[in-house]
Amino acid sequence: MNLKNKIVKLLNENKYTYKDLAEHLKLSEAELDHALETKTLEVRTLELISKELRIPLYSFFRDPGEMEKYFGEGKERYYDVNIWSDQEVRYKSEITRLKDDLLKLTAEVKNKDLLIEALEGELKKGWTNK
Repeated sequence: MNLKNKIVKLLNENKYTYKDLAEHLKLSEAELDHALETKTLEVRTLELISKELRIPLYSFFRDPGEMEKYFGEGKERYYDVNIWSDQEVRYKSEITRLKDDLLKLTAEVKNKDLLIEALEGELKKGWTNK
């Protein structure tokens, strides 16, 4: 997968367009295309892209095959996450879904607490009226 395809994939996952990125970089889409195709994109521009997408800059340069030679097969370091893999996308989606579920559960617990307080208030009224 070439660099442009990787960037476009990440943009789509973050609900951005290629046009949005070009505008953010103050470039036209044609200028950005040319820089990516000719491999003349400045590191500063890559840094801006990495900040916008919230991914580490080194991930643009990392070759998973080369990393295995240095660190051994199957040993993944915490700083060496392959952001381009489908598994990482699934993890990210799962985390987002779990956070949404947690917010819903928190709201439900608050509602239950309010109901319990109301019922306890009714019980107290019943006891004091006897």
